[in-house]
Amino acid sequence: MRRAVLFKSDRRFDSFRGKLEGYGVQCDVLDFSSQEWLEYDYSKTDILIYFPSFKYTSNHPLALYDVQDNLAHIHSMYPHLKMFPDAGIIRFYNDKYRQHLFLKARGYPIPESYPLFSRSSVGLAARKLGFPMVIKNRYGAGGDFVKKANSEKELIEFYRISTLDFFNPRGLRHFVKMLSRREFYYYLIKARRIAYPFFSPPLLAQKYVSHECDLKTVVGKFKVVEAHWRRKAGGDMWKVNIDGGGIGEWSYVPEEAIALSERLARDLDTLWLNIDLLFTGKDFLITEFSPVWHHYAFREKPSFVYKEDYNIPVPLEISLDLEKIIVESLLAETGSK
Repeated sequence: MRRAVLFKSDRRFDSFRGKLEGYGVQCDVLDFSSQEWLEYDYSKTDILIYFPSFKYTSNHPLALYDVQDNLAHIHSMYPHLKMFPDAGIIRFYNDKYRQHLFLKARGYPIPESYPLFSRSSVGLAARKLGFPMVIKNRYGAGGDFVKKANSEKELIEFYRISTLDFFNPRGLRHFVKMLSRREFYYYLIKARRIAYPFFSPPLLAQKYVSHECDLKTVVGKFKVVEAHWRRKAGGDMWKVNIDGGGIGEWSYVPEEAIALSERLARDLDTLWLNIDLLFTGKDFLITEFSPVWHHYAFREKPSFVYKEDYNIPVPLEISLDLEKIIVESLLAETGSK
């Protein structure tokens, strides 16, 4: 009998447990909030699954320490474990700077970008990219910590905040803006914590590319198993995240995007990978990737669009059943299904 460890999480925990037990896997439940996981003997365990959520707002440097510290430690002690998220790319999870270094070094097509290491880097970015430009915080998810700089003054403001230099009018204005946002009060009242008010260096300054949509692909075992477009819902949108109002569309996916996604998964040697690709109208540029992804269930939202020319071989009824495809892939890796 195969054995699995499933860590408690705020999302998808019950579904993962049901899938594991449905396949006859003996499932032990652990919790990172207790001491028990430190003493547990993982040597006889085949599979480990943890679907993480952010401990704090996603831009906090330690928002994923359970993954980046605890799971990485378990993997180092028990490398035989088949894990989700994939332990081999945990170091990239939610870290846009590390992703940038990898993608640039391997020659992948990415938007023209400059890490803001110093004031000279700020000047270089201003000269090379022009305005407006996109400013990406090192950490963050869902597009919430991606900003637009419309002038060199705004660019300098973002850079100074990332260095904890708040002794200037523009830095103080950042806090005023934060206090005026509805999101601040959501975290304060609902979650009983404040949103993390800082940026983390180095910020990434990126060329602003006008686009109507982008593409998300999911690669499983080095093959694209699901992909969908995220389209603008209105002319005033410049980010197309679905949770931010974008429209999901399952339709024809160009072979160029499929090949690029599968190449990246092979280079990273990862079993599961989610990739964001910016479509310029002619080419695809990789903007970020992740070992964990979230998407909606098949036909969950009436606003989603499903077209007959969708060309990914795996049916959506299967590929959008996140827990099932992950559990089956991990069982296959252990030699049993």
